[in-house]
Amino acid sequence: MYNIIHFAYTNAHNYKTEKSIFNIITGKKSHQTFFDACSQQLLSLYHSLPNLKYPSFERYSNNFNIETAQYQSIINHPRHTYDSLVNTFNAIQLLTQTLSNTGHAIYEFVPITQHRTVQKQVKQLYKKITDEDLKSQFIEELTNLFHTLSEKNNHVYLHYYLQGFEESMYTRQQVSLIESVSQEHLYELEIRDLVTLMYEIEDDSQYPLLNQLIILPALLHKTTLTYEGIKQGMHFDKLAAQQNVKQNTIQDHILELFIKGYLTDYHSFLIHKTYEQFIPHYLSNRSERLRNYKTIFPDLSYFEIKLIIVGIERGDLHA
Repeated sequence: MYNIIHFAYTNAHNYKTEKSIFNIITGKKSHQTFFDACSQQLLSLYHSLPNLKYPSFERYSNNFNIETAQYQSIINHPRHTYDSLVNTFNAIQLLTQTLSNTGHAIYEFVPITQHRTVQKQVKQLYKKITDEDLKSQFIEELTNLFHTLSEKNNHVYLHYYLQGFEESMYTRQQVSLIESVSQEHLYELEIRDLVTLMYEIEDDSQYPLLNQLIILPALLHKTTLTYEGIKQGMHFDKLAAQQNVKQNTIQDHILELFIKGYLTDYHSFLIHKTYEQFIPHYLSNRSERLRNYKTIFPDLSYFEIKLIIVGIERGDLHA
């Protein structure tokens, strides 16, 4: 917990309030918090400490005295929230559990997760694997994945949480005792492993099966309505009228869709060509307030400025 908060403080822009940092790590469901997390390279810490209370957060933040070696255990992923990382690993756990049990003719077992999106994605890939006889390929990908995690992080902890036929997963308390690591620090090391895992399986050329288990961050309900409308070809004004909201609200929905990876065509929403000049300027002045960017690039709307920042921080837009 201590290291997560310290990492968030270190990455946050100096004009951001403590409350905005607290909102990120506790997972406040607001479009401002989504943008803050994305623009400050803190997305994978979004909702990582949902039960943290503000007095505890203040106590931790007022007593920073940390060893560099500990701090280095925290890394970030620019395209996925903490929940997305966990749900993706849950999908890997569930598919491993399913293939292991069915391989021994066991078709009734308690699934490791009841998450409907995870179960749906696993069911689709399980059918593909069984229909096309790809079980050995899945095992090879999974083996290579954990070898890579071990090499890149020097040690890996996630394998303790896999389970299958007559093999139960360990609890965090058990892993803590086995590895002689406190549960709090183990949680941070698990986040590191989850982030590294996600970076790996994003490469669909190396992990064509595991890549299909990536679970995108969940959308807010109203954003889902906007997403469905966009897929039907609806424009800003019609989307706003349909939901009885202002166009600014629809713009917030669209930013959320880009932040969470549901939309990828930035150029459809960038009207002014000056965005090409904005990118190198932003890369040299990353921690400015939005109004400072607006002063230098008056042709760009605040929505366009935010969208470009999202694209840069996610690694989608380049100079």
